[in-house]
Amino acid sequence: MTNHMNLMFAFSFIAMGGLLFGYMIGINSNILTEGQLLCADDFTGTAGTWTSWGYGQCWDLSSVTIGLLSSMNLIGAMVSTLICFRYADDIGRKLEVQIGALLYIVGSFIAALSPMLWGVVLGLFVYGLAIGFAMHVAPMYIAEISPADVRGTLVSAKEAIIVFGIFLGFFTGYVFALLSSDGWRLMILVAGLLAAAMFCGVAYVPQSPRYLVLLAARRGNGANEEEEEEEALAALTFFRGGDSDEAKEELRGLRSDVEMSLRSDKEADGLLQKHGAQKTGALAAFAYPRPLVVGCGLVILQQITGQPSVLYYATNVFKSAGFGSSSSQESVLLGLVKLVATLFTVWRVDHYGRRPLLLAGISMMTAALAVVAAGFSTSYCTTPGLSTTECSTDDLEIPQVWAMVTVAGLMVYVSGYQVGFGPISWVIISEIFPLSVRGSALSVAAMANFGFNVAVTFSTVSLMEMFSTTVVFSIFHVLSLVSIWFVWQFVPETRGKTLEEIEAMMKA
Repeated sequence: MTNHMNLMFAFSFIAMGGLLFGYMIGINSNILTEGQLLCADDFTGTAGTWTSWGYGQCWDLSSVTIGLLSSMNLIGAMVSTLICFRYADDIGRKLEVQIGALLYIVGSFIAALSPMLWGVVLGLFVYGLAIGFAMHVAPMYIAEISPADVRGTLVSAKEAIIVFGIFLGFFTGYVFALLSSDGWRLMILVAGLLAAAMFCGVAYVPQSPRYLVLLAARRGNGANEEEEEEEALAALTFFRGGDSDEAKEELRGLRSDVEMSLRSDKEADGLLQKHGAQKTGALAAFAYPRPLVVGCGLVILQQITGQPSVLYYATNVFKSAGFGSSSSQESVLLGLVKLVATLFTVWRVDHYGRRPLLLAGISMMTAALAVVAAGFSTSYCTTPGLSTTECSTDDLEIPQVWAMVTVAGLMVYVSGYQVGFGPISWVIISEIFPLSVRGSALSVAAMANFGFNVAVTFSTVSLMEMFSTTVVFSIFHVLSLVSIWFVWQFVPETRGKTLEEIEAMMKA
């Protein structure tokens, strides 16, 4: 039986990039809340400006500016994902993780220590660059170092790490918000310390053996090829717990699989040239339309069904549900529910399969969104003469029974997301693209993911103010129905198949 201890060691530090992504999601709603970065209702001083200097400041920001701040790390992620699209297969898996860890450190320290608002924004942007590198490489790296029988578990476990980060962010945000109005700086600073641990740990993780074999095959005969194959054997021996015989046998299979993938790459280049495109590895990803449709479709739908809105504005959503000062505690509970649901998926993904869990999870979301929309439709403003769209979140209330039903619906909603969309989408994306174009293809999917995440995050507060929370959640409900249809029509089952078997299936 293979010893997976070294594999788990590598997984822990590779997946920390996801933990830091989730952590930022978790602390966001506590950073951008009144009494922290935003001025409290009873604040009587002068609000800070973009260039005003000093600690202990607070800012009075419009909903558009709040949306921009919430989206800044996602905008950074989109920029670095564009870099990955062109250079990921040249950078290599390990170096990409190390770049992400370094940018996490730099971004968090700039944002936490800047005495000016524009410096905070810059720090969040640099932090976002790290997210792009880390989230692009993690599913690919983990899938390439994992045996087929545990690949689904480990790639989906990356999502569990993200959710643990969200829970940790909610909890840290709740604790530091009690300390002072500068508690938000301490929340961000914690991320820098975690990133430093990630950077040190990844230094001891070998390069992806599949990537090394691919490099050797592309170079052809020569000293570099032999060195890369020796390094690939050493890496496989490490990941298989020191079993050199198993590693040698797997390496022979990898050579054959890579040769087949490179033949597919040549076919892809031929298709591109036939349509007048340049022969480049990055563009070759577009010669595989079926996996691109599946991959991009999944990550787009997981965003536009509302998950960013609930996570980035969780505290304010609970305020709208009438929970007032206890909203941050409810957010912690939300993070815990997400974590438990994700652990269930990690435990059963290689048993039940990808499609059944996707369909079950999205169905839970669809039902829950109908309940949440109905709950918010009962809200009323406690300020006489004001409608719910004119009312501040602190003055909105829902009748007690409906408030409990609404919170229960939100819990079912996030549970459904973690049973299906959250972990399973990235499992499938890490599996369906050919090795020769996997880096650039995952970049396309990641760009779609971050792009729609930015759009939803940036527009949520404005849409809720323009229409109502009920209308916004009703839109998410309709899009969840569309998601069920998409999965039923287009998403294949990949459980138990090797990456090379899935590649052949997606080309059929």
